[in-house]
Amino acid sequence: MKRKAYEITEEDVSYQAEKERKVNKPKVTNEEKRLRRFRPKPPQSFHEIYDRALSQRFYVLNRVRGGTQDCPEEDVEMTGSTGNIYTVHVGKQPRCTCPHHEKGHQCKHILYVMKQVLNAPFDLVYQLALLSTELQTIFASAPPISAPGQAESDKRKPIDGDCPICYCELDEKNQESIVWCAAACGQNIHEECFRMWAQTKAGGKVTCPMCRSAWKGDEKLVARVQKDKGAVEEGYVNIADQLGMSRAIHDGMESIRDVETQTGRVTVLGMEGGEDRSCAVQTRNE
Repeated sequence: MKRKAYEITEEDVSYQAEKERKVNKPKVTNEEKRLRRFRPKPPQSFHEIYDRALSQRFYVLNRVRGGTQDCPEEDVEMTGSTGNIYTVHVGKQPRCTCPHHEKGHQCKHILYVMKQVLNAPFDLVYQLALLSTELQTIFASAPPISAPGQAESDKRKPIDGDCPICYCELDEKNQESIVWCAAACGQNIHEECFRMWAQTKAGGKVTCPMCRSAWKGDEKLVARVQKDKGAVEEGYVNIADQLGMSRAIHDGMESIRDVETQTGRVTVLGMEGGEDRSCAVQTRNE
C-alpha cells in the first residue's frame, strides 16, 4: 500500500520562511550598556534632594561643552549657599566634586544642573547614568553657551525668560533689581547675580556672562576680586567673603548666611528689604 503524498501548502512555505528568519536573525552585540541600573521611577530618597535643588539659589560661574557629537558632555562650575565652588560633570555618569556626591549620593548640584541649567527631561534627571542618545537629546535642547564676542545689538532685550547666572525667572515688575549689558548683547541679569559674577572673575576685567564683552554699566557693581584668592575650606575654593556672606557654626555643621535673615530664609546678595523669591536660598544646606 502506497503512502499518500503530503501536499505542501502555501501556509507551510510561509511558516518555514518565518522559522528561517528567526534562526538567521543576527544578535545585537553593539547595544550600548548603561553604566548604572536604569531607574523606572525616582526613588523615595530622590524627592527631598530634588526639592532642595529647586528651592535653593545657585550661581553658575562657568559652562564648558566637551565630549563628541555622538556623546556630548558639559562641565558646569557653580556655587551656592555655602560659598564653596563645585564642578558638575554631565556625561554618561554624571558626577560632582561636592562631599555629598563623593560619599556616593546623588547630590542637589547635579539635579540643579540637569533640570534648571540644561532643561533635561524629568525621566533623565533622576537617572544615575545616561546613554549617548540621551545625552544627545539633553544637549540638543539645552540653552547654548555664548562665545566671546557674540554680541547681538546695543539695545536692551525684553525682560523675560531666565537669568543666565542663577537660571531663575526674571521679574519684569521688579526692574530695579535687574541690570543689563549696555556694551553689546542687551541681556538682562539679576543685579545680585551680576554682582556675584563680577566679584568672582579672575583679574580686573569684568565681562558680560552672556556675550563676554567688557561690562559697560554701573561701575559700583564691578568688584575686582580674584576668585583664586578665595579661602580654601576642606579642599574647596570658598568665595563666601566675596559674596558678602558671614560664617557661623550651627548644630555642629557649617552654614553660610547673609547679614539679614528673615522667616528662615537667607537674604541673598543685597536683596532689597529681604525680598523673598521662589528660588531664595534656604538655611538648610549640605
